[in-house]
Amino acid sequence: MDTEEAADGRHPASPPDRARKISERLDALITREAARAGGKAPAYRELADRVNRIAGRSVISRDTIRNLHQASTQKGQPPNPTVETLDWMGLAFGIRSGATYFLDDAKAAAVDEQLLGLDKLADIRAATGNAGVIGLAQRASGLSNNSLHMLVALADRLSALEAEAAGDASTAAGPEENGH
Repeated sequence: MDTEEAADGRHPASPPDRARKISERLDALITREAARAGGKAPAYRELADRVNRIAGRSVISRDTIRNLHQASTQKGQPPNPTVETLDWMGLAFGIRSGATYFLDDAKAAAVDEQLLGLDKLADIRAATGNAGVIGLAQRASGLSNNSLHMLVALADRLSALEAEAAGDASTAAGPEENGH
């Protein structure tokens, strides 16, 4: 599952490299969530509670999440989570591919690209104040990368056209209509 291999090309990534990769991806998810929540990152306890609630049982502790985020246990060893733990953690962030996201570079890149596309849609929603964009983003979450590219390009083009039309309307209005 690891796409990062040793120099000889035959061995999977070392435990420290795997731990670093998981840590970086977990950090990116936490940072993304913090940005959406006005800068407040979720606490490890919150994340553990969310994962366990989704799993319907206790599968992770706040200490395990901290270890994964810091790429080290309290004894200085790289953490070695189970695939199941990573699956549940991915689901807690809305990522269906779970462990694959944390361990496979190609899958992570594809998911990150989709998340970026959804963030762009959220930005458009925030700019327009249109709650209907959330429904669009939810429906878009299952689309392929190609479809997401097309959707983002379409949204960008529509925004440009609307801005252009708004500029034309204010230019066409006389000074008295513009409040001058």
